[in-house]
Amino acid sequence: MESWSQVQIFHSGDDFFSSLILDIRQARRSVTIESYIFAEDKLTQSILHELTNARQRGCTVKIVVDGFGSYTSIPYLDRFCTDNGLELRVFHPLPHPLIWAHQFVMKYSWRGSLIFKRINRRTHRKIAIIDEKRAYLGSMNFTQEHCVSYVGEKAWRDTGVWVEGEPVKRLVLAFQISYLRTFMKGLLTWVGRWRMNEDVAHNVLRLNTTQRTRKKLYRDLLRRISHAENRIYLTTAYFLPRRSLLRALLKAAQRGVDVQLLIPGKSDVPMVKWAAFYIVRLLIQRQIPIFEYQKSILHAKTMIIDNEAFVGSFNLNHRSILHDLEVEVILQEPSMVQNMLEQWHQDIANSKPASEKDFATPSWLTHILYKIAFRLRYML
Repeated sequence: MESWSQVQIFHSGDDFFSSLILDIRQARRSVTIESYIFAEDKLTQSILHELTNARQRGCTVKIVVDGFGSYTSIPYLDRFCTDNGLELRVFHPLPHPLIWAHQFVMKYSWRGSLIFKRINRRTHRKIAIIDEKRAYLGSMNFTQEHCVSYVGEKAWRDTGVWVEGEPVKRLVLAFQISYLRTFMKGLLTWVGRWRMNEDVAHNVLRLNTTQRTRKKLYRDLLRRISHAENRIYLTTAYFLPRRSLLRALLKAAQRGVDVQLLIPGKSDVPMVKWAAFYIVRLLIQRQIPIFEYQKSILHAKTMIIDNEAFVGSFNLNHRSILHDLEVEVILQEPSMVQNMLEQWHQDIANSKPASEKDFATPSWLTHILYKIAFRLRYML
């Protein structure tokens, strides 16, 4: 199996973005960013300033943001990038009254039936690649919500990494495909997808560029859970697993594997918690320990399965499995796994165990609300 040459793990947004800004300052050839959310705030203003300096040094700077996640900040980004020579692309843009109204009418008027399919397909990655050598990724969007230095103790709990090694080349290619898909279709896209068609089960970089790789990745996750011998520790911001994944977790617990789940006590998307109400209650009834993070909003997406750790943008929900573009890395070095285990125990110390009392039978009105949310789980 391939491996990383160097890895650095970050469990706070301040450390993550400080390191990223330092690397942008040292970039010599290129800086590429792809993010679900690229907000307009103090953090991103400092990042854009460094990107402008990099462009003035002769670096190529390309930014891809999601049309839904970054919707409110796109007009600002468009003006800034145009004025400073940065290349901005929007992945599946929504109609905006200032920028894309004309484009939207021209593009969709004759095939309106495809609008909702396109709207539902997002890029959920959060990546930055420096000189095509070092890649930053994880669950941190480009927003100050992750940093104590900007928002204090309300900063979200997230995990990110930078990695170096041969697999970064595939992430560079994945970015290029996303970039091209923002304005070119057809043969070029399919050639890029074909080149990404690899044996994902043996890669330390996991990308779900096509439906085929999505199926392979999901089957590989089920296989890893089914063959786990010691522990399965899952940290997820949005827990809406498919039935097959839920069954795999229950069977692992029955085999004696230490299965534990860490979820947000307070979510930035409350509807996800409503939709997962009966799933979480089922796991509690089956004696699987579930913890709700209390210190702030939990947004990390990590797994520890036996002696491997997984860090990325994948959620254990239908969107990540079926719709969105995601990225994840596998860490196998004992020191890296130990780092993740230490953070796991620290997060548990800042959590409370979920009990059946917390998930008692809701009132009839709340029950209807939870059922409606569950029916919409494929879009959450």
